[in-house]
Amino acid sequence: MIKVYFLGTGGGAPSKERNLPAFLVKREGFSALLDCGEGTQYTFMKYGFSSVSLDLVGITHMHGDHVLGLVGLIESMGMLNREKPLYILGPSHLRDFLYSAFESTHFRPRFELRFLDEFENKDLTIKKFKTCHTVPSQGYVIQEKDRVNLDMEKLSEMGIKDWTLLRKLKEGNDVTVNGTLIRHEDFLITRKGSKIVYTGDTRPCQSTVEASRDADLLIHESTFLDEPSALTYGHSNVSEAASIATDSNVKLLALTHISARYIDTRSLLDTAKRSFPRVVLPDDLSFINV
Repeated sequence: MIKVYFLGTGGGAPSKERNLPAFLVKREGFSALLDCGEGTQYTFMKYGFSSVSLDLVGITHMHGDHVLGLVGLIESMGMLNREKPLYILGPSHLRDFLYSAFESTHFRPRFELRFLDEFENKDLTIKKFKTCHTVPSQGYVIQEKDRVNLDMEKLSEMGIKDWTLLRKLKEGNDVTVNGTLIRHEDFLITRKGSKIVYTGDTRPCQSTVEASRDADLLIHESTFLDEPSALTYGHSNVSEAASIATDSNVKLLALTHISARYIDTRSLLDTAKRSFPRVVLPDDLSFINV
């Protein structure tokens, strides 16, 4: 199971209700931070998350509300004697930005920063896709790999409980029980992996639709209720985010990057629900199990 924590759901500037963009994705020994607005490391400390155990950071673009918290977070990792590498995905200028800041603040990380175009481990992949903002920007697709489990009910009915035999079957080997050949493929169940998509800042665009196709969770920026300035500033209105969710056939839409002008967000949620009912508008520090 993947758990997504909404550490910061505001945009542009922080408010009393919402911090700047940051989303923590956790899955069984792995954690990734998507965007890192100012104040993110304070949120980590306040709510008991470990920056030292963080495996990966993905930055969507170089606007300050999405990246200015990263320098402080990395420097704190150094002060906490982090040793393992930190994987970093982001725009081409991100590396220069970080090392320029490190030089200006007289900091030299003692752990490795590994800059990647995409990430893969035994459980999932993280890949970027192009979004449509006023500066070069990218979103991220987190795709959990399909998992194969044994059909324990079926095996129990046949009286097969020996763990050594069960392990062989799960590893893709046939076994013989009381002279009967047990084919592994008859007792394996494939569970499709979850898919999570995060847009960062963007206008509605076809690349988001394609990247989000059949996603379990789409985290789409929804800065405004219904403002012409969304086009000017490269953002999306809530109805536009709902339209993308409909076109992508996602299971659940989460609205985020909410402008500080909206203290009461019920109108934003109600507007989105008119065209896409499976929608939530998370508060800071809420989470979704996927």
